[in-house]
Amino acid sequence: MTLDTLAAPASHEIEVKHSRFLARAVPVADAAEAAAWLDTVRVADATHNCWAWRIGDDYRSSDDGEPAGTAGRPILAAIDGQGYDYVVVVVTRWYGGIKLGAGGLVRAYGGAAAECLRQAARSPLVEYAEVALHAPFEDLGAVHAALDAYAA
Repeated sequence: MTLDTLAAPASHEIEVKHSRFLARAVPVADAAEAAAWLDTVRVADATHNCWAWRIGDDYRSSDDGEPAGTAGRPILAAIDGQGYDYVVVVVTRWYGGIKLGAGGLVRAYGGAAAECLRQAARSPLVEYAEVALHAPFEDLGAVHAALDAYAA
């Protein structure tokens, strides 16, 4: 499975039973960059700022006071389900006065994150490696053919 990252920051807003959910996502290079971005987008007057990020095999998530497993994990599942890597997503919630229950929270947080990522511009992640190759002149044709065959 080939993975993508975001080509540019993205956002998506939904309302569920009078609660407002704002999902925002950006591409990041490492965990420090993800943490720094999360610090800058935290909305102080919001009820919750739940988030998740995936960077290769490394991932983190936070429910930010919501019941355990109802916000951060669904956001992470949206990142994985949409085939993204090197991405951080925060979903900010302003409580609207009606309790959603655990299932409603999972659907709202995961749905907001998934739709944000679904609508976002994608950029393929391409693995690069620098190699030095020494070959006799008479083998250069075969070398070039092999490089073309692997889009190198």
